[in-house]
This record gives sequence, structure tokens and C-alpha cells, in this order.
Amino acid sequence: MRPDPGVAAAGQAGAGRNRQCSPTSRLEQCLFGLPVEATALAWRLMKSRRRVALLMDVHTSYDHGVARGIIRYARQHGSWRLFGQGWTLAQVPDARSWDGHGIITRVHHPREVAALLAPGVPVVDVCRTSPHPRVHSTANDDEETGRMAGRYFFAAGHRRFAFCGCPEGVYSHRRYHGFITELGLAEAQLESFLRPRTWWHRPGGVPAVLKAWISRLELPVAILAVDDAIGVKIARACAELGIAIPDQVALVGVDNEEVLCELANPPLSSIPCNTERMGYEAARLLDRLMDEGEPKRSLHVSIPPLPIVERGSSNRFGSDDQVLLSALRYIHHSDLLNMQVPDVVKISGLSRRALEMRFRRELSRSIHDEISQARLDRARHLLTTTDQTIRTIALSSGFASPQRFHAVFRKRTGMLPSAFRTRHRGIAAGR
Repeated sequence: MRPDPGVAAAGQAGAGRNRQCSPTSRLEQCLFGLPVEATALAWRLMKSRRRVALLMDVHTSYDHGVARGIIRYARQHGSWRLFGQGWTLAQVPDARSWDGHGIITRVHHPREVAALLAPGVPVVDVCRTSPHPRVHSTANDDEETGRMAGRYFFAAGHRRFAFCGCPEGVYSHRRYHGFITELGLAEAQLESFLRPRTWWHRPGGVPAVLKAWISRLELPVAILAVDDAIGVKIARACAELGIAIPDQVALVGVDNEEVLCELANPPLSSIPCNTERMGYEAARLLDRLMDEGEPKRSLHVSIPPLPIVERGSSNRFGSDDQVLLSALRYIHHSDLLNMQVPDVVKISGLSRRALEMRFRRELSRSIHDEISQARLDRARHLLTTTDQTIRTIALSSGFASPQRFHAVFRKRTGMLPSAFRTRHRGIAAGR
């Protein structure tokens, strides 16, 4: 009996397809000849087998945030299997012998790069302390961090500034540059104290050289510390010198290491890095590189910092005018729903004209401008920390209508509230 030619042809085609498949994977073999839906499912299953090495410590809140973002992306987009060097992960004894599909890491020093590149898979750095032309990265926008500190201090009325950082840190240079650029200062005009990171983190008492530098500053002054550990050491130096924080020295750190900041005396204000979004975007970038292959030039994704977390170390208002300070505290710490300029004038004990003159002289803005700024500050906080609707945020922040809120917000920030929320919320931009 002769076989049916259609069946024979199908069998031959099937045999041909099987010969083209890798014999090492049934899943890869079954990808050929399946309906479109089944092929897509099989591809997702194969993709889910990706082995990704997470080669970084998970000790600090920075590390925890990055890890949360990576895990969230992995769960949303394909169930990677994560390996690492800590006791909580399947082990990667040596990066040079890693046989997976990609690596996410924190590169602290250029000498680490060779071992990371040895496996020949894409590498994404979530720190960018030591940029390398073959290592991709997602990291905090350090220039914007410095600019944010400059805007914060200047808006509070401060006119004398200083900076403490690390000469070897690329992130320190970027924060410094953003700071002086926002303030419109030349390098020679900004008092700076730079020491290696190991010097700042050395245990023991406050070094005499740091206290000597602080004692020479003209007070009051606003100091940006390049990270929270440095900020805490500056606060200890001020306490030993009898210099009052925040009245004589306003102090802001970076990273918002909450336990460290809250244990400082007074608690340290800080600019948070959006670490969870950094981790999420690092995972998304690695996924793209594993899908499409690596380009000739490394890719970088810059993540804006979150709004400053204000604590006791930074006096919001850098002025010696007690009447003005009283008016400012009333504006920023009272119910904004129905606040009007006459309410502020009433608590000051001055005429409206006299109080307006003090606002103009010290802050270069009007009482009404300050009320609007307080409303915007509250709205920014709610946009980045809650899931309230924009309408609810507008009304609870004291704006007459959502339309008025949109107009003022766009004029002051250059973007709509929804765009601001997307840019600054942890994973919103990646959903």
C-alpha cells in the first residue's frame, strides 16, 4: 500500500524541522511548526528560564530598594531565576565562570570590571561610581540631586553655601557640579571640604580638621553633604563646636538612609535616590539587551531623585527676621485650604505693605507667591507618596480647582502633575 503523499510530505517536513532543532531542548524543538499562540507561549516559557546574577550586597536601604525593583520587574515580565553571592540566593562563587544570561551589579572600582565582563553576557551597573564603556547602567541623576539641593536652600532664603564630599567619587563631582550650577556660583565661590570616602566612614571621634573647617565658615550657612553618613559626621562636629543646627548651619544629605537620618541629632534632612525605580529600569534594560544583543556603545538610564525629605537639620527658612520666620512657619505648617494673604498679615502684627516689603527683601517673592509655593510643595509630596487622584490632591492642597492646579503646576515646574507623578513614582514609568 502506497502512503498518502500529503501525509508523507508532512512527515518529511516535520523530520526536517526536527533536524534543525537543537537536540538539547525539547522546548526549543517544539517552537517550530506550532500555531502562533502556542509559539508565543513557548517563547515566553523559554525566556522565563533566564538566569540572572545579582552581584551586589543587599545590606543597606539603597540595596534593598534596588533589589525590590529588580524582583518586581522579574515577576511582571518573565520569572527570571536570580543567583547571587549572599546567603539568600543560589550561589555565584566567581563572576568569571558565570554561565547565565546577564548580570546586574554595583561596580565600586574599575578593577572589578574585567571579572564581570569575562562571561561575555550583558552587565548592568546600578551605581555608576566607576563608568566603563562596556558596562551599561541605570543610576541616580546626581546632577539633578545637586540642583535640587541648591533650589531648596535658595528658596528658603539662604545665601551662603558649602559642600562636603569625596574627591574620588564620580557621583560626588556630579552632585557638586549640579549644586554650584543651580546657585550660579563659580567653584572658587563655594566653600568645599573634600576627603576620601574611607576617611568619612572611619570610626571614632570627629577629626579636628573638619571642626576647624566648619569653625571658619561664615554663619548662617547651608551645607550639602554628598551622602547621609557625611551629613551625620558634620552634625556631630557642629554639636561639639556649639553651632546650632538648623539655625546657624542648615544641613541636607543624600540617600535618605532612614535609620541613619532619624538617629542624627537633629534628624537629618535628605534627598532620596529612587532606588526601586533604578532596580526596575536596570532589569528592563538587561531584558532588552538579552533580547536584542548589545550595541557598540554602552547604554545609560538616568533616574531623577525623589523630593527632599525634610527633617530637623534644615531650617526651611534661612532668615534672622523673626517676624518673617513666624509668617513663613504659619504658611508652611498650617491648613492651606482657605489660607489667604490677609490671614498671614494678621498673625504677623505688621501692615500688609510692611510684611510684603520683608518678603520681597529677604525672599524676592510676595506673600501670595509663598502661599502658592507651600501648596505646590504639599501637592508634590502627595503626588509622589499617595495614590490619590489629581483632583483630590489639587483640592486638599488648597487650589480652587483642578484646572487652576494644572495651570500653576505647569507654570512652576514645566510639566503637568500626571507627568511629574510618572517621572518620580517608583515603578510608575515602567508599568
